[in-house]
Amino acid sequence: MIGALENIALHATADISAVEVGLRRIPNDDPKGTFAPAIIDLIRTGKAKVFEIVRNGAVVGFTVYQIENFGPNYKELISVATHCPHTSNLRYEIEAQLLQHAKNLGCQSIRMHTVRQGLVKEALDNDWHVAEIVLRKSIK
Repeated sequence: MIGALENIALHATADISAVEVGLRRIPNDDPKGTFAPAIIDLIRTGKAKVFEIVRNGAVVGFTVYQIENFGPNYKELISVATHCPHTSNLRYEIEAQLLQHAKNLGCQSIRMHTVRQGLVKEALDNDWHVAEIVLRKSIK
């Protein structure tokens, strides 16, 4: 994990206005604007939760997660979206908090999805492993 973890905190919030704005600013992940509305709907229906990312007392971004159950004995926290425009390596700076939160919820693992090849390399260097590869092709 990279960064000063003691300066980062996650605070649960019901305010999704910043999330709506932030999701529209992640064009590489959602170039056609297809997935952002679905993520907002997950939050509004309570299927996903939002944490504000707080650094040194100031809100600097957000992370959205949901929990997936794989039978009675295995739960996984899924990192759906994280946005923090002015912080490098944010995912690893908040990783300790997400791991602890997942553990408190009784989860056995954390999963994230990304289109960023550089992030995949960084994740592999930080004890993550490839669990699946998803390819998508648009139908014309």
